[in-house]
Amino acid sequence: MTNHKIQFVGSPCGHHGNYTFYKAFKYTLHGKQKILSLGEFFFVKIWEEEDIISVGEAQLLWEDRSSGQILVSLRIYFLPENTPEGRCEEHGEADKMAVVSVVLVVLLCPFFITTP
Repeated sequence: MTNHKIQFVGSPCGHHGNYTFYKAFKYTLHGKQKILSLGEFFFVKIWEEEDIISVGEAQLLWEDRSSGQILVSLRIYFLPENTPEGRCEEHGEADKMAVVSVVLVVLLCPFFITTP
């Protein structure tokens, strides 16, 4: 990625204290400008040293005006074999994903958004 600049798309959809909420942001990945909206799914590489790629769902996007940080709340889906418990007999072939609780990410640049 050559451009790490992130811009909100559209006007704010709400305010609470120091937080301003938005519905989407745009970023540049591999020279192409992309937009990620709330509720969209995308590939996530959480650990740089691992080859594990998961699926993320953007659930909340906001800016902390006091610190200037852009934050995103994600729901992350892993293949069962990529969880501590691993794939069990009860998973079967149809079970492709295991849900992990929502995580909060400081969005300095969309390093976690990847294409397989």
